[in-house]
Amino acid sequence: MKKLVLVLLTFFSMNYFAQITLEDGKDWAKNNGVTLNSNLSNYIGKASFAAPIVITRDAGLMIIGEGFEGKSKGAKVVFLNEKKEVIWSHFFGSKNDNTEAQSIIEDRTGYFYVFMEAHNKSDATDTRERVVKVNARGEIQWDYALEEKEEHYHRHCTYVKLDEDGKRLVLFGTVQPDKVAIENNEHYAWEAKLDGNGKLDSEIGELIKD
Repeated sequence: MKKLVLVLLTFFSMNYFAQITLEDGKDWAKNNGVTLNSNLSNYIGKASFAAPIVITRDAGLMIIGEGFEGKSKGAKVVFLNEKKEVIWSHFFGSKNDNTEAQSIIEDRTGYFYVFMEAHNKSDATDTRERVVKVNARGEIQWDYALEEKEEHYHRHCTYVKLDEDGKRLVLFGTVQPDKVAIENNEHYAWEAKLDGNGKLDSEIGELIKD
């Protein structure tokens, strides 16, 4: 009986320690030419925050970073299972924009939200926040530029977290709400909630002073 218990404990311990980790995600990215966003890497491992690497609800890993597909540079999104096998991946790029990979987050219903920032190739200050909703099988549900929801300009997401309801996302960042703000190079604090249908409710805060 004692021998059986010891065997079972050894088996479960091996399985426990075989679980994929955030460090595995960092190693995979490094070994496969995927560069994580350095400004958002400090959110890796923080519960309920979007990050370049997150552990999924089914013990897999989601990774987003800058990568290549052929000669095209863009955002590479990869889902690894607990055995470190690539189950699916996506590449997001654009002919007219430089796509910056930012972060990814999973809600409590198992959907993923991929955050990227598009920079106009002709004007690096012209930025748009892009969000893609993906299900656990890698099927894209929707792909929006947040500017499609509101006529604001140069929106930038500093960080994203899961709302207390577990379904909506809370976005924090800056925005230039009108052309006057652009002319004066004025940036305002911005906070918004984004639901699973892509509905955006935002508030513009105070002018950010240098």
